Amino acid sequence: MFRYSVPIKNIMGTPTGRSIATLPKSFKSLIYSKHDVDNCSEVLSVKEYVPKENLKESIVLRTLAFPINPSDINQLQGVYPSIPEKTLDFSTDEPAAVAGNEGLFEVIHVPTKASDKFKVGDWVIPLKSNQGTWTDYKAITNPSDLIKVNGLDLLSAATVSVNGCTAYQLVNNYIKWDSTGSNNEWIIQNAGTSGVSKLVTQIAKARGIKTLSVIRDRDNFDEVAQELENKYGATKVISETMNNDKTFGKQDLPKILGPNGTIKLALNSVGGKSSSSIARKLEKNALMLTYGGMSKQPVSLPTSLYIFKGLTSKGYWITENTKKNPSEKVETVEGFIKLYQEGHIETPNLSRDFNHIEWDVSNDKDILEKVKEGINAKGKKQIVLLKWK
Repeated sequence: MFRYSVPIKNIMGTPTGRSIATLPKSFKSLIYSKHDVDNCSEVLSVKEYVPKENLKESIVLRTLAFPINPSDINQLQGVYPSIPEKTLDFSTDEPAAVAGNEGLFEVIHVPTKASDKFKVGDWVIPLKSNQGTWTDYKAITNPSDLIKVNGLDLLSAATVSVNGCTAYQLVNNYIKWDSTGSNNEWIIQNAGTSGVSKLVTQIAKARGIKTLSVIRDRDNFDEVAQELENKYGATKVISETMNNDKTFGKQDLPKILGPNGTIKLALNSVGGKSSSSIARKLEKNALMLTYGGMSKQPVSLPTSLYIFKGLTSKGYWITENTKKNPSEKVETVEGFIKLYQEGHIETPNLSRDFNHIEWDVSNDKDILEKVKEGINAKGKKQIVLLKWK
């Protein structure tokens, strides 16, 4: 039976092939019918309902964990470009949707028609977003809507759909890297302490690509930089002050890059001055991908980078990539799992990397308030772990 007591890193998806739970008579989900930009947590409510699907003919899942991502919050606010369709499937007076885009689930029932693809005990994630993951159970009628993630630890599996896939595709899908790893090729990225950035450095290192990570100035800069380099594989960590200093770029950066060092890719999730500073360090005909805007400032790039250096600047969005090519998402997850099993990906630590919220499914009267607190919390990534008896 599932437990997430310490050490959580040792909990892996291991399909049993046998029933571990009876089919539920009802589901309980965190749903919303309206949006609120200023106080989005207040649009949530907990609803218990009888699922419309025929459970005996569906793949039935129970939820193990789900993170609270910025995209989830933006959906509740009503400002995200992709919002699920609201329906009356939840026995509500107004059309509603289940919150959440990402989560880890365990298969508890497989109909005969899907028995060649899944087994009871498999760990799975939704292929696409807008599937409603803040729930205790889910019923899936189309097996192709799920991806198996057996072999990952619980925390990696619960976050691979967004952070893991984003990092993997940013590194692998846009630049033709030297396959031998003998060239001195670099990626530069800001927000170096973010979950995506830590994965980028690990995935890049596995391919022989070097990384220059930019992080905010802080009192314990040396300590954080050392951890990013020694634990997460960043080749070099610099501060935003260094990043923005033109003298540093002319005198110190060449020493860091070494002979024939070239920065071929910039990954921007901050915007503002930070984005223009990492773009300035790119070689000719290089690429900058923007996948976030943490500073809430626009990306402003010098005209000279386009005219004299042939800069290409593009946006990246995992949701849109998956819509265009769902099979690529499956390949991405499989590639990430392979790297993890080969030891290239660091196993997350619950207390260090997350603030966790417990959803005890046998006594969940306060889960709504806990999730609201998680939505409004600052700092570490919030993750909800479901406790099953």
